[in-house]
Parts: sequence; structure tokens; C-alpha cells
Amino acid sequence: MSEESLKLSNVAIRKTRTPILVLLSLITFGVYWYVWLWKLITDINTIYPKKYIHRVKWFCALIILQSCSIYMMIKGIQKEFIINCADLAWFLVQLLLALQILKNIEQYVKEEFDLDIKHNTFGWIFFGCFYINYRINRLAKYIKRELKWKIRKLKKEKACQN
Repeated sequence: MSEESLKLSNVAIRKTRTPILVLLSLITFGVYWYVWLWKLITDINTIYPKKYIHRVKWFCALIILQSCSIYMMIKGIQKEFIINCADLAWFLVQLLLALQILKNIEQYVKEEFDLDIKHNTFGWIFFGCFYINYRINRLAKYIKRELKWKIRKLKKEKACQN
């Protein structure tokens, strides 16, 4: 495993720098985003299989909606609107998938480390999976900081009892 991976219970969640993810997604017209998301869901399913995310169903929905959006754009359907209905549906499906990923990460950290993770609703709604990538990149530091805080708190309580 590289240093770029978060190691939790002998399982790693791949880490990708968010600017690199955005840049590669733009350069590949979104293909890299799908590859990254597939790998992320694989990692999440490995560390937290209790709430398995069915990648095939989610990806079929996303790809079908993306294809409909491209078709509608080429045919000029709904050109009077800023965003077509397929784009809007794709955005909502992507947000729901991002929410499920966030909830699985929250549950895993709660069960494994007895820590609660607070997520920024604004970040989730406006940045979706890019927000997830940002949070994953900082997850190890967050867990380490929170565990140190809990240990200090326990030591203080023990000292007060003596």
C-alpha cells in the first residue's frame, strides 16, 4: 500500500487529491470520475459490507441519465432551459449515491472507532462526490485527532477519580 492510502483494519480507501480528481475528470470528459467512483465504492463495500452499495444499479442509472442528457443536447430537446431534466435527474441520483457513501463511512467510523463524523451539508449538496473525496483525504487525520482527544479525556477522568 502506498502512503496515499488510508489504512483501516488492513483495508485501504484509495486517496486521490481533489484537484487532481477534478482535473482528470475534466480532461477525460467525466470518464475518470466514473472509474474513481467505482473504485471508491469497492473500497467502501470492503470496509463496511453491512450496508452494501450496489454499484451496477447506481452506475446504470447514472450512465443512462448521462446518455439521455447527451442525446437531448444533440437533438436540441429542452434547449430553452438552462439544464435539461436528464441532467437534473443525474445530479439527484449522484447526490443520493454520495449521501449513501457518506453514511456508510460514518457508520464504519462509528462502529470501528466509536467516533461521530459531522459532515457539511453545503459541501455535500454543492460538491457531491468531490466533497466525499475531500473528506476521505482528511479522514485519517480526523480519526487520529479525535482518538487523541478521547484518550486525554479518559486520562483526565481517571486522574479526577484518584
